[in-house]
Amino acid sequence: MPLAELMLQIQELPKIDKLRLMQFLATELVKAEDANFFVANQEYPVWSPYNCSEAANVLMNLLATKQQEQNGVK
Repeated sequence: MPLAELMLQIQELPKIDKLRLMQFLATELVKAEDANFFVANQEYPVWSPYNCSEAANVLMNLLATKQQEQNGVK
């Protein structure tokens, strides 16, 4: 099927099917690039901001320092 004909058919798809097509194509591109990018039935770590109080403390200290500097100038 020529690409132009395929594109016309894609334009007629509902939004959800277009999104599924995008996901499929992205997955296919990753597979073609690196076959071992994602291995089936393997766990991958995902970062989460939960239980990261150190970062919050650093930010609060920075804000407190800036506020003290501004109050000292006035």
